[in-house]
Amino acid sequence: MLAKPVLRNPALPKLVSAALAAAIGASIGFIGFVSPASATTPTPEPSQPAVVEEASDPVVTEEPGVYLLKGSSINLVSRQSKIPVAVKNTFASDVRVHVHISPSNTRVIVPSAVEVLVPAGETVNAQVPVEAVASGKVFLIVRLTTFSGRPLTGEKIIEMNVEPDIEGALIAGFAASVLILGLVGGVRMARRAKKAHES
Repeated sequence: MLAKPVLRNPALPKLVSAALAAAIGASIGFIGFVSPASATTPTPEPSQPAVVEEASDPVVTEEPGVYLLKGSSINLVSRQSKIPVAVKNTFASDVRVHVHISPSNTRVIVPSAVEVLVPAGETVNAQVPVEAVASGKVFLIVRLTTFSGRPLTGEKIIEMNVEPDIEGALIAGFAASVLILGLVGGVRMARRAKKAHES
């Protein structure tokens, strides 16, 4: 018997080819759609720390004038002495001023003000004479005036401890030490002279 011939649909191969082409095209289109997006996506750069510039301190310029500089506490151990007062002149020319000191109590006497010439742009220590009356703490109020008495600056306070008897005690102790040393030296010399005479 002869085998029956298998009938094939002549349009089937064309349909299969069209389906494969559509699938391949769809896959290629998807890849083409995704690839450009991934290729063009920017890579995030690492963030850099922000640079903050520190503001510099403002330059303080001193106005031209005559100033009293703050002084440290003073120990007065004598009956009479001179108190140093620092005066600064920031003018472009020399200035002549008067330095006044007023004590807060009667433990110290200030005979008079002192006139001082301060060269331009320099600092001078004015020596103001004082006299100690009694022991204790005194606050000295210092101020500057012109030759006509016009105030120049604000007041400054100097603390002073007055011990006028210390100088006398030191002098007496030194004199006693010298006297004792002289006596001891005289006794030794007398002994040496006696031994030399006996021998």
